[in-house]
Amino acid sequence: MAFLDVPFRLTLGNGEPRFYPACTPIKDRTNPGLRFELAQGQPWRWVGKGRKPEVELVDVLAAAALETLHGAQVLRGPILSVHALAVVTALRAGDVHLAECLERQQAAVLDSIDEWELGGLLEPPVSYRTIKNYKLNPPQRVPPPIQVVGNRRTVWLWGRAQAQAWIAARPGLGWRSGLTDDEIEASGRRLPGRRRRPENG
Repeated sequence: MAFLDVPFRLTLGNGEPRFYPACTPIKDRTNPGLRFELAQGQPWRWVGKGRKPEVELVDVLAAAALETLHGAQVLRGPILSVHALAVVTALRAGDVHLAECLERQQAAVLDSIDEWELGGLLEPPVSYRTIKNYKLNPPQRVPPPIQVVGNRRTVWLWGRAQAQAWIAARPGLGWRSGLTDDEIEASGRRLPGRRRRPENG
C-alpha cells in the first residue's frame, strides 16, 4: 500500500470558510475554518470556497491553531505526521521537486519565535506586554500562532517567516491606527518611536 493513497482531509467550521495566509491577522479572518487536503503527489490544497491559492504547512497550522483557540480540538500531531508521510511518499515516487517543497515548508514551521521575539522584530520594537495585549484583546491585530505551548498553554509561537510577512504587510509605523507613515506626517502627528522635537525658546 502506498503512503497517502487516500487523501488526508482537514475540515472544520460551519458555513463557507475562506482561506487566509498565515500572516493574516486574527481580526481580518471574518470566515475562519478548515478546508485543507493533502493528497499523494501534491502539496497542501484549499478545497473550500474561493480561489485555489498556494497553500503551505504554516497556513494549515495557523488556521488549525485558531480553531483550537476558539474551543475546537484540532490536534497538531496528525497534521505534522501526514506532512512527513507526504515527504516520504514524494521521495519514494522520485518527485524530488515536491519533496524539497514540503521539506522547506517543514523547516519554516520549525523556525519559530515567541512573543518576546516577535516584539523585537517590529520597528520600533514593542514590549512583550504589548504583544500580549494585541493577542488577547480585540481587535487581535496579530496573526494566529502555529503552536500554543507552556505549562498553562498560554505562550504563542509563530513561524519566523510568518511573522516577517505580517510585519511587511503593516501600513507603516502607524499600523495600530491603520494609517501610513505619510498620512501621519501629513496630519502633523509624531511618528511612533520618534522623539519629540525640542520647542524653540
